[in-house]
Amino acid sequence: MTGRESWREFICSPLRAGRHLASIGTAVGTAVADAIDSSELEAFLHRLSAYDDVQVLADVIDLLRGDYTHFIETDLHRVLDHLSNEMIHVEEIVGPGLRGNPRWDRTILGRLSGSLPPGRYVTRTAHRSFNLPENLLLRWLVNHLSETIKDIGRRTGSDGLHPQLRLISTRCEEALRHHWLSDVPQPSTLNLRLIISAERHRRPEYRRAAALARTRDALSSRDKGYRWHAILMLLAVGWLEPINDDDLFELYSLVLVLDVLSKDLGLGDPTEYGLLLRGHGYVAAFESPLGHIRVFFDQSPVTALGIPSRYAEVREAHLGLLGVGRRPDILVTLEPADTSMTPIHMIIEAKKSTDGRYVSDSVYKAFGYLHDFQHLWNTAHPFPKIILIVPEGVSPKGAIASPEVVVLSGSDRVALGKALGMFSGR
Repeated sequence: MTGRESWREFICSPLRAGRHLASIGTAVGTAVADAIDSSELEAFLHRLSAYDDVQVLADVIDLLRGDYTHFIETDLHRVLDHLSNEMIHVEEIVGPGLRGNPRWDRTILGRLSGSLPPGRYVTRTAHRSFNLPENLLLRWLVNHLSETIKDIGRRTGSDGLHPQLRLISTRCEEALRHHWLSDVPQPSTLNLRLIISAERHRRPEYRRAAALARTRDALSSRDKGYRWHAILMLLAVGWLEPINDDDLFELYSLVLVLDVLSKDLGLGDPTEYGLLLRGHGYVAAFESPLGHIRVFFDQSPVTALGIPSRYAEVREAHLGLLGVGRRPDILVTLEPADTSMTPIHMIIEAKKSTDGRYVSDSVYKAFGYLHDFQHLWNTAHPFPKIILIVPEGVSPKGAIASPEVVVLSGSDRVALGKALGMFSGR
């Protein structure tokens, strides 16, 4: 089994829901995996810091399925060119030219009463109407997709919106400006009459629109029980799989750290989870005999803990220096219950490489973290301060000259448990 396959198998184990801690950003794609145990999934979702996080996660996983992109790229422009319509006759006043079918009785009465000036006529004229149930469903679906993606953008940030979602959003905005669809009123809700009308339509584009509308309606239903069931069914097998192997190994390392804290160190399941969204905090929290533990992912200690950065101080003291602060892959912190104790912090870097030279360069980067974020640690802080996780091929041999930094293989769960033991009092 290759590295990627083994990492994916561990992340997607039916016994853990950590697969959903993957970044909701540009470097992921939807994938299907073995179903998560229902109790494990429900526990994970109930421990998310906000219910809105559950909705965003479900929306992104659903919308990144190929069905929506295919509909937007292939079906939508076709159905707009052949939008269902019917001719209706409307009674109106025209003039000075005469058109339509004159209603002479109404015209003469209007003239006699003075309500209709000379040169004006009451007629019945034919108009093309698009106000049909199948078009109402299409309008609901296009508008719903557009608004949902706007909400996702507000939660993830404009630079974190997946290209596929950007494409769907752009096409939907164009469709809403279409000269025919724009005449279709926006229905406030989706009802069974609209769905059945589209499902029975002779054009397959309407039938596919009905199927997508059913799914979107279920995931956004006002009936909380119905919506929760739809979300569980989606998240049980679907997830956002990192496309890049480096990103997948980082997620594997995060899930491994959480698993070791939970099982090997006996801390139990996290008391709270958080997704990687704009302004996100920690991704997991534990209660330890020593105090409160928080695990951050892809966050700088500057934003996570308010720790000064020496790198930032140098950069801001000069003109012409560019760059942003460094963000360790994983940051584990312990806020002691005993206020006389000092907090404990550990940085964990995940590097998907077995190249000894590259790993050595990563060790040098770890020393950079020690200097940059030196305010994280005092002289009495336990070792190690930084763990470097690589796929395989590296392990400590006896006493380490610089115990502040330890390099471990991702398969060495025992060594990782020993390194993290300080957070459980072991």
